[in-house]
Amino acid sequence: MSREPRTKALLLSVCVWLLASVGALAQQQTLGNVVGHINVQRGDSPPERILVTLEIRGAPMDSVYTDSSGTFGFHNLGPNSYYVTVNDDHYEPLRRQVVIDPVQQSPTVYLELTLVPKKKEKPDAAAPSSANGSNRNLVDVHEYLQNFPKPAVKEFEKGIKADAEGKPDDGIKHYLKAVAIAPNFYVAHDNLGSDYLSKSDFANARKEFARVIELNQSDSAAYFNLSNVCMLTGQMADAQQNLNEGLRRQPDSAFGQFLLGSLNMRLQKYPLAEVALLRAIQVDPTMAQARLQLVNLLLQQGRKEAAVAQLHEFVSTLPDSPFTPQAKQVLQKLEGQTKPASVTN
Repeated sequence: MSREPRTKALLLSVCVWLLASVGALAQQQTLGNVVGHINVQRGDSPPERILVTLEIRGAPMDSVYTDSSGTFGFHNLGPNSYYVTVNDDHYEPLRRQVVIDPVQQSPTVYLELTLVPKKKEKPDAAAPSSANGSNRNLVDVHEYLQNFPKPAVKEFEKGIKADAEGKPDDGIKHYLKAVAIAPNFYVAHDNLGSDYLSKSDFANARKEFARVIELNQSDSAAYFNLSNVCMLTGQMADAQQNLNEGLRRQPDSAFGQFLLGSLNMRLQKYPLAEVALLRAIQVDPTMAQARLQLVNLLLQQGRKEAAVAQLHEFVSTLPDSPFTPQAKQVLQKLEGQTKPASVTN
C-alpha cells in the first residue's frame, strides 16, 4: 500500500502489517491489507504452520504460511472482493469473504479465524481420550459437539460447508438455525460473527462475538475478535477494553501485543505502543509485521537513526521474509537522506 508522508521527513507507512513504498504520491490508488490470526477451537493456536490462500474471482492470487503464533497477512491489495481460504488435511475447509473498501484511507481488514478439526473416522470407543500421539483438539471437538443436539450440529456443519464454498449468506442461515436449536453453541456464534464481519455487518458481528464471550469467557480469541470489530467501527475505548481482556487471558500472545501496539499508535500513545511492539517481537522474533510497525512508529516520531537500526536488524534477522526486499529499499532511501531532511517536522 502507498500513502503520502505527513511531514517532510521520510515516513514509512505501515498500517497494521503493511510495509509501504516511501515517497508515494497522494493521488495514487489507496491499497489495503488483510490481516489475520488462526486458532483451533477452544482458543488454541494450530500446532503447525497453516497455508492460507487469497483468492480473487475464484482464482488463487497469493498464499502465505502462518507464523509461529498463527498470524498471517496479505498486503498491497487493490479495492475488490477477495476470499481467504484454508484447505488443510487436518481441518474442515474454511473460506471467508473480505472486501477492501476504497472509501477508507489505508483500509485494513482484520480476521480472527477458528479452524474446526476434522472428525476421526470411526474412532475406537475403547481408546482413551488422551491417546498417544493424537491431537487433543480432535478429541475435544468430538466431545464438544456431542454436547449439542444432532440437528444443531448438522446445521453447524452445513454452515462450515457453506463458508468453504464462499457462501457466507448460506453460512449465516445455517448458523442461525444451529443457535436457535442450541443457544449455547458458542462456536456456531463465533462462526456467525465471522460471517457477519465478512459482510461488514459490524452490529451483528459485535453482537455474536459478545455472545461468544458470555458463553466462553476464557477464550482470548473471542476478545480479540470483539476488539477487532470495535477498532473497525472507531470505538477505540471498547477496542482497548476487549483487547486488554484478551491479553489478560493470553498475555504472551504476539498477535495480541501487536494489536495493542497498533491500537496505541492510533491513539497516539507512542511510548505504550513501543512497549507493546517490543514485547511482540520478544515473544515472536520472526513476526515481521511487529518489527515493521515499530519502524513506522519510530519514523513518525522523527527517530530516524533508531528506525535505520531496526531495519538493519530486520534484514539480518529475517533475510527470507517477503518484506525484506522492500525493507532494503526503504533502508537505502533512509540512509541516503541528509540529516536535516530526516529530522524536519
